[in-house]
Amino acid sequence: MQIVIINNASNNIGKVLYGYCNGYFGRDSYSDKVIIAEGDLWVVAMPEYGKYPDTACFDSVEEKNKRIKEWSVREEEDD
Repeated sequence: MQIVIINNASNNIGKVLYGYCNGYFGRDSYSDKVIIAEGDLWVVAMPEYGKYPDTACFDSVEEKNKRIKEWSVREEEDD
């Protein structure tokens, strides 16, 4: 698998994103994902149970970094 970093994007390659991610990767993307490519305003992630990667786009670098930080923490399940 090829890893791609474009421009001055921070290095989030390999980071796991948990769950739905506010729908940024599509309304049917509920499984965990691993970031495989990143640009300043976008990331591409491979779903845990999928053949094809999903893309998320952002309005700013700050928004992208905030969302990735939020999504890379697994939510605790209720008992």
